[in-house]
Amino acid sequence: MRSNPIIAKESNEISSMEQHMLDSVGSPGTLVLSAQADAQSASLIRIECGLLRGFSGMQIIGNASETCKDGKERARSALEALGIRLPQQRLMISFIPADLKKDGSQFDLAIAVSLAVLLENKEKEIDTSKWVFVAELGINGQLRPVRGIIAHALAAIQHGAEGIVVAEGNLRDVSRLVGVTADIGSRGLGVMSFSHLSEVLDWIFTGEFLGRQHDDYLPTVESKDEQIPNFDDMVLDPKLKTAVLAAAAGMHSMLVRGSPGTGKSMLAARIPSILPPLSPVDHVTAMRIHSSCSERLPPGLFAARPPVRSPHHQASAASVLGSGDYPGEISLAHGGVLFLDELPEFRRDLLEALREPLETGEVRVTRARNRTTWNARVMLVAACNNCPCGWSGSPRKRCFCHQSKVLAYRQRLSGPILDRIDIHFNMPEDMESAARIFLELEHTPKDSVTLKMAKLVSAARIFGLARNSKFSAEYNRDLKASDMIKASGLESSEFSALVGTVVPVQASNRSVLRSLRVARSIADLRSDPKISLADLKLSWSWQADPAAKARGEHLS
Repeated sequence: MRSNPIIAKESNEISSMEQHMLDSVGSPGTLVLSAQADAQSASLIRIECGLLRGFSGMQIIGNASETCKDGKERARSALEALGIRLPQQRLMISFIPADLKKDGSQFDLAIAVSLAVLLENKEKEIDTSKWVFVAELGINGQLRPVRGIIAHALAAIQHGAEGIVVAEGNLRDVSRLVGVTADIGSRGLGVMSFSHLSEVLDWIFTGEFLGRQHDDYLPTVESKDEQIPNFDDMVLDPKLKTAVLAAAAGMHSMLVRGSPGTGKSMLAARIPSILPPLSPVDHVTAMRIHSSCSERLPPGLFAARPPVRSPHHQASAASVLGSGDYPGEISLAHGGVLFLDELPEFRRDLLEALREPLETGEVRVTRARNRTTWNARVMLVAACNNCPCGWSGSPRKRCFCHQSKVLAYRQRLSGPILDRIDIHFNMPEDMESAARIFLELEHTPKDSVTLKMAKLVSAARIFGLARNSKFSAEYNRDLKASDMIKASGLESSEFSALVGTVVPVQASNRSVLRSLRVARSIADLRSDPKISLADLKLSWSWQADPAAKARGEHLS
């Protein structure tokens, strides 16, 4: 049996190979940075390689998952494809900090770079301890994009890294992030993208760059297939138009009720067309959330368009609320619209679980020791019928539902969840000639309706932001009860008289506050610093109880 020369050696002399092994243990030259991200934060991970005495093999230490540990084999295959063979000695790969759980394939590139620096024993032109390497490796050395790239890039910015190295498939998203963070005063970040490991190593050892940088990237223009529907093909009742504008201006939640064919779903699908672009902060947050579950950002979000999510009513609570590893539909709609069609058909536990996120703008997921918080500040738009068949209270068709079924259908929506919706609107039924709608659309100038509505919403947002910034609120829906008198623009006596005139004594405090917030949005649409009596009357008619009475229902 052939003995190991390192173990069998009894002489005090040290060979050149042994000396190289001793020098390479913990060598700072092999230090390479990568990143690990979760829902709200990201950390830089230090990766170091060293040769140790002992049997041959490669070991990763530092609380790494199986997916992460598989990266050493992908790195070995990619390096051997380039002619860099691993020696028949023990290789140690250390992930620091050791107590932080590491998961994902984004460490592949950093492992390969650290091994190459150790084994090639060349002078480096690039300091790998100042760059964050994030990419998955193919067995032939090809670089592949990874999910969570936005969080990894944010970690590089926050921790002062010089730049980030990514696969070409992630370049578009990181380039957009760099542009957005520059708008909010963040420090710059160098971005290098490559298609193959050989290009990365050439850049590190020679300084020769053959990849692409974010400065060279030109964003693509959205195609017509990616354009969202708008209000140019929809005839709006004046009150409905005011409700939609107020909801969009203040980001108020909205429930639309009515008979089949009145345009409830059509309306909800068109609301995003009048919303202003995402603010830089919300844009970064939304990009981070979407990046955590996909390698590529959707084109609309790439262009700062508020996202729209519309889960099916049979969706599970986990798919809507999210888990410790993946965001749910409500988080993917952050900054935009969450549309729930056929609201009473959703599971009761799911609807009740939405109460806290709608109030706080966050989803807190707790699983054993894992606690995750996802951002979820959305504009909820929901739609439903008045009964199972849909024709209750309709002048066009008779409802044949038994009264017990109608009552059971209504009771699927609890009082607390209804009380958390700002606007309850009863869709009107048009009893005039069906041809009138098409004639009106024929004579409506193209792009005129949506453009005018979008300008009104944008102007109302700007007008309200100048006031709400004093109360640390971005939208009218965020105004606190303690700030409502000052936000109304009225004196205390005027405010009390106005509320006493419109709001019944038995009304809940939450419904009063919500009607005041909506009234504030209605006044903002005409740039009026004061809430008027008409504003509050209109907004109160959109609360749950008044809207139910208008439909012929009687709620306590």
